[in-house]
Amino acid sequence: MLSKKELEEIIKAWPDENGISSNPEIFHNWIEIERDHCRTRIRYALGHDRIEALSERQYRLLENSLERLFSEKSHWQITDEEIIGKYEIVTEYMSPLNVENYVEALKKREKLH
Repeated sequence: MLSKKELEEIIKAWPDENGISSNPEIFHNWIEIERDHCRTRIRYALGHDRIEALSERQYRLLENSLERLFSEKSHWQITDEEIIGKYEIVTEYMSPLNVENYVEALKKREKLH
């Protein structure tokens, strides 16, 4: 938990309406802490095996989907079910591995002919 002083420093460093921070270092450190927390939440919700099993394409799609989710809501409001839901949409509907493998095989076949 943040101390009162740390919280006051973050509030002071928050960018103004022009996007300029009075203390970019403090602001960027805060953003990095928030991103680390988001990564931890994602790893906790999905688990190592699911993340490691993603193809590069699935990883990019999931990363974009989760980034949109985390930009729309505070990470404190996001549930594990929402994270898993985004994972399932990517891996089962947007880009299932069997479809990716089939497309790759077709591309290789076309190169041979």
